[in-house]
Amino acid sequence: MADSTSTVFQDRRLVLCVGPGGVGKTTCAAALGLHAAARGRKVVVVTIDPARRLAQALGLEDSTPGEVVSVVREPDVHLDALILDGAKVFESIVRDNASTPQTAEKILSSRMYQATAQRLSGALEFAAMARVQMLVDAGQHDLIVLDTPPTANAIDFLDAPKRVRELIDNPGARLLAGTGRLGARILGLGSSVLSKTLETIGGGQFIGDLGAFLREFADVLEEFHRRGGNFEQLLRSRATGVLLVTSASTFSVREAEAFLTQLADYGLRVDAVVLNRIDKTVPEPPPREQLEASLGPEHRDQLDRIWTAYAGARALGERTRRSIEAISSSRANLQVWTASRQADPPDTLPELRELGAEIFG
Repeated sequence: MADSTSTVFQDRRLVLCVGPGGVGKTTCAAALGLHAAARGRKVVVVTIDPARRLAQALGLEDSTPGEVVSVVREPDVHLDALILDGAKVFESIVRDNASTPQTAEKILSSRMYQATAQRLSGALEFAAMARVQMLVDAGQHDLIVLDTPPTANAIDFLDAPKRVRELIDNPGARLLAGTGRLGARILGLGSSVLSKTLETIGGGQFIGDLGAFLREFADVLEEFHRRGGNFEQLLRSRATGVLLVTSASTFSVREAEAFLTQLADYGLRVDAVVLNRIDKTVPEPPPREQLEASLGPEHRDQLDRIWTAYAGARALGERTRRSIEAISSSRANLQVWTASRQADPPDTLPELRELGAEIFG
């Protein structure tokens, strides 16, 4: 019988692992990548900030951020990984898409570029999407698993490319860049008068430098999109699927249902949900009277403590059962996987293999 992973993700070239922080999303992304690689696909896992021992297991601890690292090379098993480096992604975009090497160096040495690349709202998310686009264009992997940054709003991440473009395309930026001719005419100013006035207000050459940067950086982004295509089109295409990772708590399940609605409204294909760190359902105990009779009255205090602890375990297991039912019934054809709670999170390749087999196998 074909395993569930190959069935669910067989048409996907990109899988976004989304969900809140602290639920084991990065670990599940790594387990998915290793599981798919063991079934013959060439996989790369792109992660943001893995825990130290997980980074060590993936061979990333001493690697250069932003570079693809070979994790497993066995017969018919090809798994790579990389830690995202937003600054390097932006630099590669500039160098590859600037009109000339001189223009690239001018942009990269600009103080405006340094501020933009480091502090721009959505810069890390944009860099993640851009790095994925580069991997897609390179064509060296059958499957790209992107461990997205933890976010309270899935669409904040998905809309990051649009927010970066809006910075360049807004009328004020275009006016400063010298492309807002209409705005200058409305003000009744020639471009030279406008430039001199703004420079006086802004102090020295700052406004002029800002306009030049915006104009040159806009050209780089436009060329990047022209070559690589549109992020939103990639996300909404059949090549992309979503794996939502969360826990089985009541709050997390409600949050997951909101995530699912957001993602579906955005046009993404949500393939599966992983309820991680779940509590197993335990069987109903025998009648208390029977236990008391077998243990004797002298052990009643111990039995009270055991009975209370067992009742708590049953309640947690029942909560998990209700969570699975709630998620399963929220969307048609939604695959729901589970992973048991463990004392320590998996952070070696053998443990990741075991987790992948438990969830996806």
